[in-house]
Amino acid sequence: MTQMPLEITNFFLAMQAGPHGLELLAEMFAPDADYWEPFSGQTAPHNGRAAIIAAFAASRSDAFDDAVITLGAVEVDGNQITVQWTCISKAIPGGRGSGTNVFQMKDGKIASLKTTLDQGQP
Repeated sequence: MTQMPLEITNFFLAMQAGPHGLELLAEMFAPDADYWEPFSGQTAPHNGRAAIIAAFAASRSDAFDDAVITLGAVEVDGNQITVQWTCISKAIPGGRGSGTNVFQMKDGKIASLKTTLDQGQP
């Protein structure tokens, strides 16, 4: 099955909203969710909704308001959804980045998110 769940579609829409999408993002994560990301240099996951939203807030600026995220391949395997993406924004070094998000869903919320960048990206 390759149909992306509505919750994941809404996640990417909130991401495109830049700093204005943080409140929407907060609603999408389970209270005890985990988030692994390559942007801050932190090797351990951010644990819990508050820590996750703080990580997103630290990586947002008004420059990110111009973000355009294009989704690529989507793979749905039970509660795991894998989405390839490309983001174009003046907030990104070089103006463009791409990667993969692997979501684990539970009860309609994101329980886990692992973001990786394609090789050669910051």
